[in-house]
Amino acid sequence: MGVDVARGLRRNQDADKAVTAGQVARRQPGTRLNIVLAIGLWALLWAGYNSGPWYVENPRFPANNLELIHGLRAFIPMLAGWFAILLMLIRTNLLMRWILGPLGLLLLYAAVGLASSAFVSIEPAEAMYWGGNYLAMVLVLLAIVAVEDPLPDLQHVLVFNWIVAAIFTASLLGAIPILGPEAIHQAEAGPVQVRSYTGAGSILGMASTRNTGFARYAAIAGIVAFARIWKGKRLTRLIWGGVLAVSLYALVISNGRTEVLAFVASALVVMAVQKSKRTIFLLVGAGSAALLGFVGFYGGFFLYITRTGRIDLTMSGRTRTWEQGWELLGKSPWWGFGFQADRFYLWGMHMHDAFLHALVQSGILGGGALFIALLIVWFLTIKHFFIRPPRNTALIPPEVPGVLTFITVSSVTESTFAYYSAAWLLSAPIFAYVTALDWHVRRSHAKLAWEKSLRDRLAKRSFRESESSGGVEVAL
Repeated sequence: MGVDVARGLRRNQDADKAVTAGQVARRQPGTRLNIVLAIGLWALLWAGYNSGPWYVENPRFPANNLELIHGLRAFIPMLAGWFAILLMLIRTNLLMRWILGPLGLLLLYAAVGLASSAFVSIEPAEAMYWGGNYLAMVLVLLAIVAVEDPLPDLQHVLVFNWIVAAIFTASLLGAIPILGPEAIHQAEAGPVQVRSYTGAGSILGMASTRNTGFARYAAIAGIVAFARIWKGKRLTRLIWGGVLAVSLYALVISNGRTEVLAFVASALVVMAVQKSKRTIFLLVGAGSAALLGFVGFYGGFFLYITRTGRIDLTMSGRTRTWEQGWELLGKSPWWGFGFQADRFYLWGMHMHDAFLHALVQSGILGGGALFIALLIVWFLTIKHFFIRPPRNTALIPPEVPGVLTFITVSSVTESTFAYYSAAWLLSAPIFAYVTALDWHVRRSHAKLAWEKSLRDRLAKRSFRESESSGGVEVAL
């Protein structure tokens, strides 16, 4: 029996040799298939971005081939959700552990909001459409993590998102000369500001982005580049250095104050994870202060807090919209009014606050679940990235807490994680990654503890057997 146990221990030790996600991905064909599935499903979610049901609601649909494409791709995220359900049906044995965590809370938020969209909203069809897209994102995350070790898959999904952010930043920046003088104008609080592109009309039949959307892509691409520029080969560092330079320039001319402030906070978090030298901290701090001044943040800060004629500590200038949101929430506090409730009930206004937006859409039941999920993810991030990081630093890429900081800070004046949006598409996999990292670390610790206990038992058994044999020899 002792020999069998020892053999089992040796097999476990041999299996532990492929410790990094990259090694696992290279050695196991099944893992490569999981990575392809994960990236493919997330790409389908992106395929429906900047589209909507209004294309197919037009009686003349499709008026042209471009409209046909946009109308069809509006429902691709839901197709991804169906594929995710089919994938989960063959992975049910590993699914429950993930539902009993942050992803399960996100599922509850989506489910309550979807029910409110169907039975409470004054625009049930459109509300259910946006609720279905949000639900599809959660289902895809659950399908991705329902494997033995989802970290390699999630790492590749994150990299895919970073590439998307960089491409969007470069594309929008490169489009400015093509769109002409209507694309930019002199800003009151800064040297140059990229306008919402509405002056140039739609682009390829799609609504053009606002300056804050442009700033969001630039900030996230810049955070990732700033995190990755410190490591790797020279060519890789040069590439990330170029991405960082382009992103910073785009962030400056977009003049998105919230995004700039969130970027500065995120950069400091990245530096803390990197455990960089104090001198570098000081240089980053000085550069950040200069960047804030360059985009007119300090003057804008004063205008923000005095816009209503009195000091506004929210720094948003949207306190009236928030007051209307609280009044609306009081009419259906437990389950809200469904997705896009702010658009339907506040005369087309956008809530511009993720927390209040979530409450209005899914009430205390759903919104509370979302807030708890965010708190758990932050707790696990602080635990594994700052307090007790794993020995394998490849498992804790510094851009993860950086982007999480950006989304959390900007959620005060933007809706970020409350609905299907580019901000949520870029950040949602972080919720899954941090949860999977915690599971990976706890399982590794439990395995090490079991192996130590097994070695101790084998040693004691061997000692007793040798002692017994020695006693017999003396007696003979």
